[in-house]
Amino acid sequence: MTTQTNSLAHLAQDMTAAAIAGQAVGLTVLLVEMQALSKLIPGAAEHDPAETLRHEAEVEADFDNMPV
Repeated sequence: MTTQTNSLAHLAQDMTAAAIAGQAVGLTVLLVEMQALSKLIPGAAEHDPAETLRHEAEVEADFDNMPV
């Protein structure tokens, strides 16, 4: 009975380790994909707060000219 219990405990431990390793690989792939996509998005790497404020001011000015 003890041998069977030890075998099942080792099997459960191996399954848990494999599941964790599989999740780690999946998350690593996701991180690499996100980093690659961030390189393709224009303006994502360079963020100028002054440019953002200027753009937001232009958008707000356009909304102020809309008829009610």
